[in-house]
Amino acid sequence: MKHYSILNYIRYKEELTEKLFEECCNSETSREELIICARPLVEAVAWRFALGQQAAGVLSILDLIQEGSIGLIHAVDRIDWDEVYGTAKPGEEAYMVKGFLKKRIKGSIRRAIDIHRGNMRIPEHRLNEIRKNTSNKEMVK
Repeated sequence: MKHYSILNYIRYKEELTEKLFEECCNSETSREELIICARPLVEAVAWRFALGQQAAGVLSILDLIQEGSIGLIHAVDRIDWDEVYGTAKPGEEAYMVKGFLKKRIKGSIRRAIDIHRGNMRIPEHRLNEIRKNTSNKEMVK
């Protein structure tokens, strides 16, 4: 059996996700089928987060995948197919939907990490300002 490093595994999952999205990303696809097709995307996004105690708090990779899956379900419910087919170029609808879902999954995982991080709760808009200001590395940690 071939052994994969984590980075190769993530790359494999992203390639699998792209193939699945091209096949099942259309308005005739049911909600459940789209959720199943996007599951590898959730795992790929969750693996990109740092799993150190300082970064993820008390959440494990399985917790991150679970929170990402919840975010995926909410995001699939919010897709406006009329806008997707109205604004995207022909053949690029899958990329538009994938970008939308990826952004929502990443946001739900970040919110879960921020909620479980520690005793002091910092508002989300302040955390986003801190993340944008990368000049002070200690503050970003």
